[in-house]
Amino acid sequence: MFVPERRQLTEAELALLRWLLTRGAEITGTDANLATSFLPQLDALLVVGQCGCGCPTVDLALIAPELAVSDISTALADVEGRSPEGSEIGVILRVAEGKLRELELYARDCRVPFSIPRAEELQLFW
Repeated sequence: MFVPERRQLTEAELALLRWLLTRGAEITGTDANLATSFLPQLDALLVVGQCGCGCPTVDLALIAPELAVSDISTALADVEGRSPEGSEIGVILRVAEGKLRELELYARDCRVPFSIPRAEELQLFW
């Protein structure tokens, strides 16, 4: 269901990833040092796929493999909130083999399409 593409991150995607690696990981209970160790990868990521259902979920590729963080595979952040359109959403940031791999955004109320939320829209639902 993913549509292949190759592009830079949008400003909204980049802002959400940065927030997830700092505040979002803290809320999830992820070790802060582990989460922030992925911040250098943000400048070396490409979007290589987008979900075809209307959600803004993207698959990521790290173009600088030397920035990988050990061999860890996990969900670094898992938060809830609302999209700008008012959909109840979940946001999960996944890592595979020490590389940021997927920014998943899903509609809990099945209302798609929807846009990437700002941090304030996630903070309302903790």
